[in-house]
Amino acid sequence: MLVYFAVTLWVTQWSLQDTPVSRMAQGATGFLLIGTVAIWQLVGMWRASTRERNDGRRWITRWLARAVSALVGVTGFLLLMPFPGGMMSLYRDATDQDWVGLQGHIVSIDDTNLRITGYLAWGVLGEVSRALTANSDIRTVVLNSPGGHVGVGTRLYDEIRSRGLDTYAAEFCASACTLAFLGGTRRIVRPGAKLGFHAVGGESANSIGAGTDKIRSLFQAADIPEPFIQRVFATPSNSAWYPDQKELIGAHVVTDVVR
Repeated sequence: MLVYFAVTLWVTQWSLQDTPVSRMAQGATGFLLIGTVAIWQLVGMWRASTRERNDGRRWITRWLARAVSALVGVTGFLLLMPFPGGMMSLYRDATDQDWVGLQGHIVSIDDTNLRITGYLAWGVLGEVSRALTANSDIRTVVLNSPGGHVGVGTRLYDEIRSRGLDTYAAEFCASACTLAFLGGTRRIVRPGAKLGFHAVGGESANSIGAGTDKIRSLFQAADIPEPFIQRVFATPSNSAWYPDQKELIGAHVVTDVVR
């Protein structure tokens, strides 16, 4: 029984370093482990309970063993039930067939600018990586996005920061988009551009905690002061805080304002 819960705990632990594909692999491994252990225990205990022995075993002992084996089987079945639905959800995320992916996005090249427009679905990462690899003269990532998957935002942050690129928001950049924006060496906005921040949302305390820790580390790496970070995490995930440009410059979120 402890094996079941240990495997289930391992499968449900995730971080923003996990992609839908890696989580699918983790889920498939957990499914096979739990299924194998359940069948092995069920068959073994049932055989043991029905084996004829001359050791004076009473009928109540045999039926108790059968009841335990049935309980093991039911427990394994209940633990396996959520896996197919979870795997389908991850598949939709990975193939941009989830809600975020269906909203659409465009990754394009304009001279030395890489433009990302629309929602940050998982497919954005591959397109951005290929574009940057094929165009070594890109200097600025132009962002116009209402957000998307937090994991995509953090990976764009890493990609932009590792390449020493600037970021530019001409109109609107909110939620996960602001994480990508913070990756810029120079973080530039046009007068009137809006940056929207809020706390991490999620379906479980584990996912919220993992997301909060990762995002806090990104803010700190970008030298964002603690009062600003606290204000971000104090803003509910179903709303947004839009600091004015004076606040953004004062908190070092924005380094330049360019018309």
